[in-house]
Amino acid sequence: MGSLSGSDYVSSRRRLNEILQALRDCGTEQVIKLPKIVVIGNQSAGKSSLIESISQIKVPRSGGTCTRCPMEVRLRRGDPKAWQCEVSLRIEHSEAQEQEVDSTIKFATTKEPGEVTALLRRAQLAILNPKRSIADFRNLDKAACDNHDKGLGFSRNIVVLDIIGAEIDVTFMDLPGIIQNTEKVTMHCLLYD
Repeated sequence: MGSLSGSDYVSSRRRLNEILQALRDCGTEQVIKLPKIVVIGNQSAGKSSLIESISQIKVPRSGGTCTRCPMEVRLRRGDPKAWQCEVSLRIEHSEAQEQEVDSTIKFATTKEPGEVTALLRRAQLAILNPKRSIADFRNLDKAACDNHDKGLGFSRNIVVLDIIGAEIDVTFMDLPGIIQNTEKVTMHCLLYD
């Protein structure tokens, strides 16, 4: 039995994933829902460990709720020596008057997997502070991220990671954990079909 890596099936699957990503980027999901894998569960249930295992990147972790906005991870096969991650912000919901809805904003690019954690923290802060310029968050250091105010507790806008050079072609979503003590949390409804 031969390898599937060079087959028409792999080529077709890769092209289909590229088409789905292009459709998401242009706001198609406002009209029609596209298929996706969603990682959801209780806070500290192991979602981050699952994401790290699949994507081979480290996601931010903290003692409290760390994921405060959805994260879409798009993995595409490619030469591991040419590994690259582009982080974008997809604004689908207006959370400040200045925000342009249905836009995708490039946030940062790296060729170093070890830099992704810091980029994710900065991108999440940019989404949680919709009244501030995104440029304010691109170069924050760890201490500045740790001490930065969060304008919003949670957001429905999405941090998008495009990773080229992965071992598999797949797209999945990580949603904020289900919080058991809702008395201390302003409820935001995250609905995904």
